[in-house]
Amino acid sequence: MRIALVLTVAAAALAIAPGASPSAPVLVAKVGLHDAYTIVLTFPSGRKVKALPAGTYTIVVHDYSKIHNFALGSQTQNRRLFTTGIPWVGTRKYTLKLAAGSYAYACSAHFRTMNGRFVVTPKT
Repeated sequence: MRIALVLTVAAAALAIAPGASPSAPVLVAKVGLHDAYTIVLTFPSGRKVKALPAGTYTIVVHDYSKIHNFALGSQTQNRRLFTTGIPWVGTRKYTLKLAAGSYAYACSAHFRTMNGRFVVTPKT
């Protein structure tokens, strides 16, 4: 009983710990609905992402097609941040810190026609 009470109090203290950050803003990525050659990164409202302030974001990727994938990379740092597999279909969440710079996303198999870009501005 005493151990359960201590664990409950500790869990409550962690839940309201000072400096705890709220959950990261969500962005939505969609690729290949009905095998279409479409790829997009939007805010939950459906508005296309063109610019974001630097910070931590959760990107929910909806990969609808076995012939497409979603890959995100930093052009500024010249590195890939994440990618789904081409034969894979499903939904995945990626939480990452985006620093100021230029970013691009694409389908690896069709990068010339299925791509997009956005910028991350310094945090003010």
